[in-house]
Amino acid sequence: MDVPQLMKVLSNEVNLQILSILKSGSFNPRELARILQRDETDVSRRLKMLERVGLVEGKWMRVRNKNIRIYSLKVGEVKISFEPGGIIIKTSKDRSYEISLLESKMPKVEAFFGRKAEISTLSSSKKPVIVIYGIAGIGKTALAAKVFEDAFWYQMSEVDSFDYFVWQIGLFLNTFDYSLLLEYLRSGGREERDLFELILEGIENTKAKIVIDDVHKCSDERILRLLSFLALRIRDGKLVLISREKLRLGADENILYFHLRGLSLKDAYTLLRAKGLNLDISDFVEIYNLTKGHPLALTLFAGAYKENQKVRTDNFFDFLFSEVYQQLSPDEKLMVQVISLFDDPLEYDAIKTLYGRKNSFVVLYSLLNKGIIEKRGEIYFLHDLLKGFAKEVREIDEREYYLRYLNYLLKKKTAKNFLTAFRYATKLGDEKIIKDLTELRLRKFKRVVQDFPDAYMRILIQIKGNPYAKKELGHIYFQRGFFEKALKLWLEVKDDLDGIHRADVISSLADVCMELNDFKEAEKYLKELESIAKNSDDLEIKFWYYVELTKFYFYTERSDDALRSAFKELEVIRKMEPYPELESLALLHVGDIYIAMKKLENAVQYYLQALEIAKAYNLTFMGHISYMELMKAYYSLGDYKTAVEYSGKAVEYFLKVRNYRRAIDTLAYRCVSYIGLKDLDEAEKDAEEMIRIAQSTNYPLGWAGYIFLGAIKELKGESGKEYFELGKEKLKDYSWLYDAVLEELGKVFNVSKITAKS
Repeated sequence: MDVPQLMKVLSNEVNLQILSILKSGSFNPRELARILQRDETDVSRRLKMLERVGLVEGKWMRVRNKNIRIYSLKVGEVKISFEPGGIIIKTSKDRSYEISLLESKMPKVEAFFGRKAEISTLSSSKKPVIVIYGIAGIGKTALAAKVFEDAFWYQMSEVDSFDYFVWQIGLFLNTFDYSLLLEYLRSGGREERDLFELILEGIENTKAKIVIDDVHKCSDERILRLLSFLALRIRDGKLVLISREKLRLGADENILYFHLRGLSLKDAYTLLRAKGLNLDISDFVEIYNLTKGHPLALTLFAGAYKENQKVRTDNFFDFLFSEVYQQLSPDEKLMVQVISLFDDPLEYDAIKTLYGRKNSFVVLYSLLNKGIIEKRGEIYFLHDLLKGFAKEVREIDEREYYLRYLNYLLKKKTAKNFLTAFRYATKLGDEKIIKDLTELRLRKFKRVVQDFPDAYMRILIQIKGNPYAKKELGHIYFQRGFFEKALKLWLEVKDDLDGIHRADVISSLADVCMELNDFKEAEKYLKELESIAKNSDDLEIKFWYYVELTKFYFYTERSDDALRSAFKELEVIRKMEPYPELESLALLHVGDIYIAMKKLENAVQYYLQALEIAKAYNLTFMGHISYMELMKAYYSLGDYKTAVEYSGKAVEYFLKVRNYRRAIDTLAYRCVSYIGLKDLDEAEKDAEEMIRIAQSTNYPLGWAGYIFLGAIKELKGESGKEYFELGKEKLKDYSWLYDAVLEELGKVFNVSKITAKS
């Protein structure tokens, strides 16, 4: 084993995150990239490197005539021993391997002065929630980083959205072997109540420590509601909130509110001495009274100090910064101006790209030493207190630097960087750039509207009059079930767009019309989409056409036509850049069509192919949808034993990720299958679980549990009348569902026994 290479690999945070995720199962690079929100090429490169040093192993699998590489964790522990004769490295699969993944997310506290009393108070507090508040620059972040150095650190900004925030928390909790939150998000779960409960459960189960900095910048009400929810309920974990204002969270008995003030006289004097100043006592006292021990003010004063100079107090920080700024070199001034342009902290590679000169490292290091630029983990920023003055002296062209940053972000090929790039595109107001970005979203970042709808919507709302923004807003409304809103927006813009954008709108209009049961109008848009697809070599457009055509034929019960269209859909998918989730979904659709045609064996064949792809790429949600469909197929074949086997995996998963609609669907089929197998105890458990879910969600099919329970009681020789009547009452507004339940139950039980008693 190459020891230096292994040490280098283990010192990288992203590599450690990959290893942590692989602990939960085998993954394909594409799905790992989605979870980590990183470029797939970068993830593949890292996996190969991890494989070379023996930490993971990759295996080739043959899936649908394609070779794909699947990676899994090879070792459970790495032990490095320093012996007199050299270094010994041992690995084992039997013991756990733990290493902090959080160091680079946290501020690195190098120069820290005093605060012994504050450190003691915070570190000894038994309260599970701590709120540290105080004016800007007073040292809240540095203090929290000093005390809670083993915590997960999240830096809040004005543009943070709830969906992105919970995804990051899910990724963090997954490193502690709590995967439920991340799995819920991957499966498409977005219910606020479920997310709140899963986050709380994850923090409590893992005893995690979470620090959220700059909470005062948060403008997303759902994040603030989540923090209030957690503040009331956390007991075993630790939540630390840093803000300029005293947050009102309620439950004071659960919270330590800590108001941070300036440094003490002694600590302030130590700081100035460390900066090279040796003031006499009277001068120091005057400066201390002016600064109130404010660390940033003292640091700036040390850089601006001139003997016998009169300090202007009307605008103290601007005075200090202007004095320091005048002493900077031209290169330092340029870098300050560049960094001050951006609301977000910047990583070093971004600063290097924006600054554009070879001496970027030396200049940045100099500004750090002077206290003008601050570092937080791997990112750099100009303090808010100094941005106002920096804006006044700025002489650079904003547009040029926004364009540079936008291009830099897009090269990183992740959803997060795409969203950030789009935000800067809205600042530029350039319709051509916005058009190109929305096309990029259609082709490369399809899941943005599902994974990060809030974040994307907040950006689009800024340019809601733009036709491309309207089109994208329509997609978010459609995903959320607001079909009329989506229809209105798409109708407004359909004649303003061309190329792939017009095809997208026409395809979407066909889709929404079918959802609204307007098949005549849907057919009109399908004909237009057919014309566009025939005159285009764009596989994306052809794929959209066959997807909508298949759906149209299926909904209008033209099964033979739907099947032909579905096979064309599959044919196009397999010519496109690999997208296993879509291929798996298309195979499920083929299976559904065969079910409608009563060709159950054919359906099973395609459901199994969908399952094969889902397993190969670790598409957990699609895999369990495949289990559910296989259960239904075998149920229809009368093979209740196999139906129960497949349903077991699906039920457990859907309950775990709180997808109660699919959980109840699966439980209903399994309950009837158990009755058919005369396994009445298991059937009774399923019926009771259906009722329990219905009581908390009011999902109609759940009330069928009472009807199933009535049948089970009758088969056990007891009276089932009471349960049957309860079920009938609960389903009185769903007569079609009531009839369907009786029809299915009638396959394994003489329903006249209970209907006659009603």
